[in-house]
Amino acid sequence: EYGVGSGIVWDSEAASEYHECLAKAQILLTPAPPEFQLLETMRWHPRKGYFLLEQHLRRLRHSADYFGFALDEAHIRALLAQVAAPHPLRVRLLLSRDGTARVEHTPLPPSPPLWRVALAPEPIDPNHVFLYHKTTHRAVYERARASCPHCDDVILWNPQGEITESTLANVVVQLQGKLYTPPIRCGLLGGVYREYLLARGTITERTLTKEELARADAIYLINSVRGWMRARLE
Repeated sequence: EYGVGSGIVWDSEAASEYHECLAKAQILLTPAPPEFQLLETMRWHPRKGYFLLEQHLRRLRHSADYFGFALDEAHIRALLAQVAAPHPLRVRLLLSRDGTARVEHTPLPPSPPLWRVALAPEPIDPNHVFLYHKTTHRAVYERARASCPHCDDVILWNPQGEITESTLANVVVQLQGKLYTPPIRCGLLGGVYREYLLARGTITERTLTKEELARADAIYLINSVRGWMRARLE
């Protein structure tokens, strides 16, 4: 049983009061948020350690605050410090809502010399909150990848026809000798390597359309694990 109501005054109209009650009851029709974990994927080197570790932890803190996750940073740093291997690793840090943290790692896989990419068949919803936080809830990305199984990755775009990101990385486009990446407001995750390159002035934020992507001098995918990946639009 769930009760709703509205304040009735002398000039109230029955129809508008009824619609107000329906609006208040919409919460009953809203799907429960999915169970998910916060996620950071990092590159570890036996001599250099973690690449951009502080930026990864800062992003994790921001998402933990946003979603109300418990976070013991000292414990997380201790877990990360236990990682060791004679070769570079791809390290995944997962954080549950109750603060439980887990670290997984695998050898850093080789990267193809040229990534074959395609545009997603449909736009993303830029109001979807999980686009702006790195989590294990990746339904948007999984649908896009499934639509183009012959490609190495898929590039997403919003209802305005603006490029956002790929399912694995941020996107950089070279136009007339300059390197541009879409602004976060287009609907994308702020990658830590993207942030690093913006701070150094290597890349610049600019809205990029699908048409500009098609005629770009060069297309790159970037993330903190693999760095720069040259891509070709299929």
